[in-house]
Amino acid sequence: MGKLKVKSIEQTIENYVLGTIQGAFKTRRYWMNQGYDEDHAIKNAVNYGVGQIKAGVSARNFEATIEMFREVAGIATAFANMLEKVKEG
Repeated sequence: MGKLKVKSIEQTIENYVLGTIQGAFKTRRYWMNQGYDEDHAIKNAVNYGVGQIKAGVSARNFEATIEMFREVAGIATAFANMLEKVKEG
């Protein structure tokens, strides 16, 4: 029988962060399509995401989770900035 592969805490947190971002993005779009304003939609999306993180990541790992979210935010901003430059030609 083969060895059981266990993901590291960092890999697990990364999976939760990426999955939560995808779910929050879809949640925001859902509420916008229901006719709610952006503030309401974002509030619901963030509440969803925080619930997912609290359910799946131990409180002792919140600092690592926060840092990963900040890293993703920086990457997303860099993408948006680069795409604006590409669009401008």
